[in-house]
Amino acid sequence: MFLRYTEKARRVIFSARYMAGRAGSPNIDTEHILLGLLRVDKSLAARILGSPWAVRDVWEAVGKIKPVQDKTAAPKEIPLTKESKRVLNFAFEEADAVSHKHVCTEHLLLGLLREKESLASRILFERGVNLDSIREALMQTPHDDSITETYVRENTSTPNDVIELQARIKSIQTLLENALSEHDFAKAHALSDEVESERDKLFLLYRKHGLDDWLYD
Repeated sequence: MFLRYTEKARRVIFSARYMAGRAGSPNIDTEHILLGLLRVDKSLAARILGSPWAVRDVWEAVGKIKPVQDKTAAPKEIPLTKESKRVLNFAFEEADAVSHKHVCTEHLLLGLLREKESLASRILFERGVNLDSIREALMQTPHDDSITETYVRENTSTPNDVIELQARIKSIQTLLENALSEHDFAKAHALSDEVESERDKLFLLYRKHGLDDWLYD
């Protein structure tokens, strides 16, 4: 199913799995796909929500409706809800509609907006993001998810232990991206689990150093 996905779009699904686990959810729901999308593609987050760090605002909005559950040992395979499966099918349709051979992050966004009764769609709508305007904007100026932009928070000193762990995660993430590009999904799953474990440690470091704005990047 994911063979047509761009590397970044595949990372969105792995990130959605992580966010579902972080929320203590037994399923990957539409809001987790949205959170994954905002974490992985910060340039798209900046374009549609005005900030590359929009994931925190969305996380807090989700938490008010679906409070975070205690994180417990969960199955490695977290299933998609029916709504999330429809979102992925919609994403394929959006790619096909513009004769795009790849499913990109922008198609996932459109898929989320087409699942109109979902929490993800509602959160986006409340922030002025709707299907027709976004589809038109993307037709006029397509989004290239192969471009990686670097966003740096201003006036923030990063503790050394955070820098070291961020570097380790980046290294594992590179291996994960390579596995995805080679369609080695078994290896990608294992690396994703390793990234998740390291991100749990990073989460605690952010808490320790009072870097709450960084918690869900």
